[in-house]
Amino acid sequence: MGNENDRSEDTTRHDGASAPNSVDQIRASSNWHACRHLYGGWTRERTIERMQSVAPGFPPEAYERELTRAMEWAEEHRQDGLRRRRSEIEEAKTLDVLNAVFVLYLLNTRYGHQYVQDGLGYIHIQHELGSTFSSEEIEAAKQKADEVIKSASNLVGRSWDGPHMEQLQAGFPGYTNDNLSAALGHAYFLNR
Repeated sequence: MGNENDRSEDTTRHDGASAPNSVDQIRASSNWHACRHLYGGWTRERTIERMQSVAPGFPPEAYERELTRAMEWAEEHRQDGLRRRRSEIEEAKTLDVLNAVFVLYLLNTRYGHQYVQDGLGYIHIQHELGSTFSSEEIEAAKQKADEVIKSASNLVGRSWDGPHMEQLQAGFPGYTNDNLSAALGHAYFLNR
């Protein structure tokens, strides 16, 4: 608790601070800025300058401290993403080509942008599954995965409720219920 009090004192608004919620602004933007510093090639100096432009009026040590805190958060977040990726890749390697590719394709669709921001990049499906399946099988399965995801999104977009699972099962035989459910979950996420 003493640590929190120290943090509050150090980020107290000084004359010239832009708004009463500047403390929230410096903390909210620090996570984004930390990712740019860690994974986007920004120097620490540039990052601090950008933080100061978003939430001006704090002493330099406040920006330094918030950036350090945010860098720790970003690295924890990145490690969580790596663990999720490894787990999903290992699971995919136990499945048939249709379902294996779907698992990784949906991860790229749903989390790919975040993976890029975290410096991980998209999952290279060919690299991960190429020792088990041919390039042609993987490419065909990627096209089918895209069709499943689009179909789920269209179903949910037309009607929030409905026999969506049954429609996907009928339209896309060979996919596991877990994968079809994941496609619907993604569609609900996009259409919320």
